Amino acid sequence: MQPSICVLITQAPYGLVHAAEGVRHVNGALSQGFSASALLTDDGVWLACKGQNAGQTGYTSLSEALEAALNKQDGPKPRVLVHGQSLAERGLTAADLIDGIELTDDAGLAALLAESQYLLRF
Repeated sequence: MQPSICVLITQAPYGLVHAAEGVRHVNGALSQGFSASALLTDDGVWLACKGQNAGQTGYTSLSEALEAALNKQDGPKPRVLVHGQSLAERGLTAADLIDGIELTDDAGLAALLAESQYLLRF
């Protein structure tokens, strides 16, 4: 049975390294044979927004890194879920998100956490 991991990202993508490390760990888990999911809640939902421009911050556009993982031509892809309530609380909608993102509610969030063997929180 393939091990599964959920990477919970609650931090905004710029200003701290938490979101970047979350994306890195999702990709690393996939390369090691894990079934990997990213669950974006709270300010972590900003990670999944289209058209991010990191500007002069010195950070890489993390939405591009996430989108690249979702659109890989070979190998396993992550499952990426965004908590709908967190999205709405920030004035965002599904139309603001990159393609391939799934919306989830509290029950879906709980189910993903319960079914994952491992959990990393960023």
